[in-house]
Order: sequence, then C-alpha cells, then structure tokens
Amino acid sequence: MGIWQGKMAVGADSLSLVMVVERSGDTLRVVLDSPDQYVTDIAVDRCTFVNDTLRFSVRSLGASYTGRYDGDRIRGRFTQYGRKMKLNLSPASERKLFLRPQEPQPPYPYREVELSFPYEAGLPPINGTLTLPTEGKPKAVAVLLTGSGRQDRDETIFRHKPFKVIADYLTRRGFAVFRYDDPPYSTFAKQTTFDFARQAQVVFDTLSARPELAGVPVGFLGHSEGGMVAWIAAAAQPKTAFVISLAGVGTPISEILLYQTHVLGVASGLSDAQIRSNDQLNRSVYGIVEKSKTPEDAVKKLDVFFKKYTRKMSPEQRMALHLTDVEIAGICSQATSQWLFTLFHTRPADYLNQVQCPVLALNGDRDLQVEAAANLAGIKAGLLKSPSVTCHTLPELNHLMQECETGTVEEYGTIEQTMSPRVLEAVTEWLDKVIQSR
Repeated sequence: MGIWQGKMAVGADSLSLVMVVERSGDTLRVVLDSPDQYVTDIAVDRCTFVNDTLRFSVRSLGASYTGRYDGDRIRGRFTQYGRKMKLNLSPASERKLFLRPQEPQPPYPYREVELSFPYEAGLPPINGTLTLPTEGKPKAVAVLLTGSGRQDRDETIFRHKPFKVIADYLTRRGFAVFRYDDPPYSTFAKQTTFDFARQAQVVFDTLSARPELAGVPVGFLGHSEGGMVAWIAAAAQPKTAFVISLAGVGTPISEILLYQTHVLGVASGLSDAQIRSNDQLNRSVYGIVEKSKTPEDAVKKLDVFFKKYTRKMSPEQRMALHLTDVEIAGICSQATSQWLFTLFHTRPADYLNQVQCPVLALNGDRDLQVEAAANLAGIKAGLLKSPSVTCHTLPELNHLMQECETGTVEEYGTIEQTMSPRVLEAVTEWLDKVIQSR
C-alpha cells in the first residue's frame, strides 16, 4: 500500500519510476507513473507480493519487475523488451501529479463525430475527430494542422493537449473543428511537409463535401510547422476561407534552426566563445545542405567538411564538442533526412505570396524555437495577395503559446496552463470578424 519511487539508469541518464498501490474495496489497484516523461496512471496488468517478493507486469510497456522487500525498500530489476535495469523502490510521502486544468472533460455541449477517410492509394486513412455545435450550421470549419514530429490529433505534448483545448473552445462558440492524427510511424517517417499539405487538402475537400457543412467556409489553423503546411495547402486551394498561424514560420528553416541553437545555447549557459563556434559550425552545415541537389550529395559533402573540421582535434576535444564519429553521423543523418532536406529547399515566401484569404498570425516573444519578430515580418511581407493580414507578437508566451518565465523546452511540462486564454480569445474574435465580413 502507498507510494514507492526509485530511479533506474537509462544510458547516461536516469529515469524516475513511481509505483502507486491503492485499495479499492477488496482489491488492490496498482499503477505506475513516469514523472520525468510527464506520464501517469500506467496500468499494471498483474501484481503479486508473495514471500517478500514483489512481481508485476505492464503489457503496454513490454515490461516487468521483480524485487525483494529488504528493510525499508524493495530491491530489484525492471525489465523492458529484454533489457534489465536495476530499480530499487523506497517509500514516498507524495505523488507528483501534473495538473492540466484546461483539458476539456465530458460531457461536452457539442457533438463529436469520429471520421476516417482515404488519403492516397496504399497509404493509411486519415483518422480524426470532427466537433460540431449541437444546433444549426457552424459559422466556419477550422482544420487543425500539427507541428513538427509525429503527433496525435490533440497534438499531445508533456500531457498537454493544445488541439483538444482549441477544438473545445471554438466549438463552444459556434465553429466546427477537425483535428486528426498523423499516420503510423512507418508511413510518417517517409513523408515531407508537402505530404502533410496534400493531406490537409484532402481533409478540406472531404469536409466541404459533407452535407451538414455544405456552404460553410473552411480554413486552416496551423501550429509551428503546421503554419507552413497551411501556407502550402492554402496556396493550392483558392477556396480557403482563412489561415491562422500560431508560432508559425515565415523565414527559411536554416534561419529558424540557427536561432534555436543560438538562444538555447545562451539559455543553457554556454560561453560566448562556444556559442560563436556553434553558430559558425551550424551555418556551414546548413549551407552545405541548402546548396546540395540531393540528400546523397549532401552526405558526401558533409563527410568531407567534418573530416577537415575535426582533423586537428583530440578525441577529448571532439567528445567535449559532441563531434565524435557517432555524433557526426547523427547530425548528418538528421540534416539529410527527406523531411528536413526538403525543408532546407523550401521557402515560405514562395507559398505565402499565393495565399488569397485573410490571415491571422500570432507568435510569442519568449518563443525559443521560432523567433517572433523575424517570422512575423516574413509572413507579413510574403502575403502579397491576402486581403487582410493581422500579425501580433504576444508578450510572455512560449512556442506552445503558454504564459511562461523562460521559454525553454524544459519549462513546457512544468506549466499547468496548456494555452494562454489570450490566444484563444484572439483567435475567436478574429474569426468572428472574418466570417461576418464575408
């Protein structure tokens, strides 16, 4: 009974694990928390405690644990997919929970419709949730486009569900919202931003053809890379009613990455000399990739560059600078992946200048991933055909549009707020004005 916690070594790092044992009537309920990963209530499928030996298994993790009670602790090993790690559990006085007060909870005052429809022959279907006001036709339909990396329909990150919060907020105010999952990893890993834009166009066409949405204006709301997806999709679809960009991009990816590495280096306390060195190195690497015609060509040129760059470094220097052979291989693999290589050769301005609908762009001034000033300037300058452009830098907001102190990634999960109400209010007010003016 109670709360037990411990740490296990995972490579060079450690990972906390918490076991919570609660009595429910005549039965015991056992769950696991992984606070370092912001995960709680992982169901334990089987748990026994016989002759001072604790055993439990967790099918969802492919994991099991065996430990023996020894004084005031349980000493044992955690096994996951055949890998064994030492894990000793000690009593804890409290359980660390991560409150997400903005996350909507049922019952909802609107309808939810689960949709699945084909995207392209041989590829998995698009699966998502359409939320609709209970009465009358919606004012408009917002298609939500997630940011970088494989995401679920709620854009779940650090137990936050920003897209679920947005969908709930807009649907309660008379709008329909569709949010959808990225495809399985085997498919997603081969796709680029242009594949995501084609999916968005299929969603647009499919929703427009639904009887309950006939004649209802449809637009895109994209977060981070989802903003780039929105520019491409809206440029190809002249019937797009609006685009909303949250922490979106208006400058080339090389500039965004240079900004990220610079400000995150400053935030992590690197010396000025190290930051300048990193800036110069990254600029050289990105320049090589941008000038290469194919990923294979970039790999060859990067190999030559890094051999020359590290030629006079000692093994200790290379390790300190994270430029060992293994780490260089990782840098080259990431920079020449089909997704990132394509982004290095994509200019937002080429698509921004084809967008013909009203646009709202909101960025936070504490965003350490996408610089607000430069990207909003790029968005505004590129929207040559848009009849209405509204760009705002919102104070004290990070890349997830949370009210924050530092803007660092490490802070995202510690903040209870999923999205600033200022963002939700600004989006709704702007949408109402745009739809009323049609």
